[in-house]
Amino acid sequence: MRAVVLAAGTGTRMRPLTYAKPKHMLQVAGKPVLEHILDFLRLANIQDVCIVVGYLREVVMDYFGDGDRFDMNITYAHQEKRLGLAHALKYAQPHLENDNFVMVLGDVMIRLDLKEMVEHHLAHNAVATIGLATVDDPTPFGVVKMDEDLRISKLIEKPKVPPSNYVITGLYIFDNEIFSAIDKIPKSWRGEYEITDAIQLLVEQGDPVYGYPALKYWKDTGRPTDLLEANKKFLSDYLGNYIVGEVHQGCEIDGIIRVEKGSVLHTGVKIHGPVSIGEDSFIGPNCELGPYVQIGSNVRLVENVTLANTIIMNNTLVSNDAVIKDSIIGEKCQIGPEVIAEGTDNVFGVVIADHSVVGPNITFTPGNTLGPHSTIQPQPTANKNQESE
Repeated sequence: MRAVVLAAGTGTRMRPLTYAKPKHMLQVAGKPVLEHILDFLRLANIQDVCIVVGYLREVVMDYFGDGDRFDMNITYAHQEKRLGLAHALKYAQPHLENDNFVMVLGDVMIRLDLKEMVEHHLAHNAVATIGLATVDDPTPFGVVKMDEDLRISKLIEKPKVPPSNYVITGLYIFDNEIFSAIDKIPKSWRGEYEITDAIQLLVEQGDPVYGYPALKYWKDTGRPTDLLEANKKFLSDYLGNYIVGEVHQGCEIDGIIRVEKGSVLHTGVKIHGPVSIGEDSFIGPNCELGPYVQIGSNVRLVENVTLANTIIMNNTLVSNDAVIKDSIIGEKCQIGPEVIAEGTDNVFGVVIADHSVVGPNITFTPGNTLGPHSTIQPQPTANKNQESE
């Protein structure tokens, strides 16, 4: 079976992080979100994948190439103009054989047995099977109504009165009948060709469309808090320590830790796992990391840095005595000494985009964002949502 991954969105809700890279390439637990999706597909023995790309497509294509280093065969389809998920899927049609295929959105983190979902689809002779999750409040999502045999009778987008708590997750199995349905649907009120409209047409034609509500985990990584939550989950899935870097005497490690080659944990470092540290990074004396910290490659924490529930991307410097929690720091940033950022239960601490410089003694109030190539110098409290022109 083949797969289509839709990775053409711009990720406006993840700005300022997505000014320089697609949202699908933001890292969670040491890998881009899109690489986690490929891992998910590979577990089901799916090796032939078409990635539909759009915004900053070269970032995706340069990273994944032809798929050889991921033991996959990857091709690409370019959606030149964003006109909905159904429109994006049509671009992948020439890359598919006349058979069933998996489709997954490029910004969702999923845990389930995809092999069992495929078996469910084939056993019911379905033309479409939709991966479902249950949520307490389904009103912001697409919701399905289905019978006790899981056959779907209606799809409703963001219902005021939901018929169920089963929401559409962005994982589907289709046969080629979906393309005939896409050709028949008009644009929605948003001016896009909606995949839910195409599936609803299949339902109305009497075609067998089923739900599959056996998801173990699902997260749409559309916002910074979602990315941090997914990072927590996937770091927590590590089964044991993996240390190929250098750990000096006097370090204290509690919980699961990954330290890639070339990285150094200096004397006095304290780790509260799960924590992941990429290649060639330096964790200076008396730094305290964790839990739920992802450090990229070639990152330098100078001394006495405290991090928790935070993602630090590649090639970034964090100076001494900084305290950063519940935050996301982009690539090639410079964070000065004694910088403080910490979130609340519902609000992230700070999001700082690539190539930014934060001077010493800056304290961020929760929910701050800093755009790419920004510079902020000492002041009592950083103004909210500062971005470079």
